Amino acid sequence: MTNESEQLNERPVCDDTDGFVVDLWVRRPVCGPRTTVIDRLSTLRGADVLDDFDVTTWPEEIPLTGDNGQAELLETIEAYEAWAADRGLSLRPPFETRTASLLVGDSEDVLKTPMLLAAAHEDGDLVGIYPCTDGTETWTIQEFLDALEADAERPPGLDDGSPLSEGTTS
Repeated sequence: MTNESEQLNERPVCDDTDGFVVDLWVRRPVCGPRTTVIDRLSTLRGADVLDDFDVTTWPEEIPLTGDNGQAELLETIEAYEAWAADRGLSLRPPFETRTASLLVGDSEDVLKTPMLLAAAHEDGDLVGIYPCTDGTETWTIQEFLDALEADAERPPGLDDGSPLSEGTTS
């Protein structure tokens, strides 16, 4: 298992691109439900609901100790978790910290990444992360995409205190 992330297109993650952009993070292999989400994002971009999206792969687990080569990725995840916490939301699960046993009897703390995570940006500002929960209700990537498709345009107010905007179902 590799501990590297890989961008599958040329637009840098979380850049200052104007418009409504989604960063999709996926674990390898990129198949099954992951390609279904990518196809839906392509359709939404073609319908001018999204200005753009990107797909970045990340490892299943990221070591939290030592030089793991993933400092930038861990900073991005910490920023996502801080954004969610500021709004009374949590990204755990699907992010999970656990202790992994190594072959030589040692162990290390690792962060297990979700199979899929979508981060929505409006004019460079983070406005939504899926999946997320408020402890009672969970909002999935599929519900986020359903809301975008149902409104035939980007739901207004993604960052209005609820993960999905008013007028959409969750």
